Amino acid sequence: METQNKLLAYWQYDTRMWDEFVTIEKGNKREDNIYFGIGIAILGTIGLMFLRDTGFWMGLLFSIPLAILIPWLRMTFSYTHLKKGIKNPEVKIFRDFLLINNKKIALTGNRKRIKSLKVRDTKSGLKLLEFDIQWTTAKGSTNDEFRILIPESELTTIDELIQKVY
Repeated sequence: METQNKLLAYWQYDTRMWDEFVTIEKGNKREDNIYFGIGIAILGTIGLMFLRDTGFWMGLLFSIPLAILIPWLRMTFSYTHLKKGIKNPEVKIFRDFLLINNKKIALTGNRKRIKSLKVRDTKSGLKLLEFDIQWTTAKGSTNDEFRILIPESELTTIDELIQKVY
């Protein structure tokens, strides 16, 4: 248990860089959620049409609120660490979890695991460390990505950190 809770990296940022990262990451999450909502609307409508013998417009009428509500709830509750204007923003990386401005994000657990870990480039030239987390549900596996800003001073040691976490 001691090795799982050992601090692997501690990164601090200035507020300007953190705000730029939050803007980029919220854009990424918004795009993901738009596709997710479109998928819910399409599959929900088709599912209601075939499984419940509902007409197209009635199926769409029931699917659209869910296609809006579920992604909105996901953004509201799953990504609370993406806030602008934080003084002294920081990220602490442990083997099992991340602490982003004192908000804990579990990486591993009973049903959860790190599927992949890689460095991503942004259009503005920033580098992000992407944690692709996978967990088991009743209907199979699902996943989500969490990205954190890599400080320029840590770019030389990022491969070593990936080996420690993975």
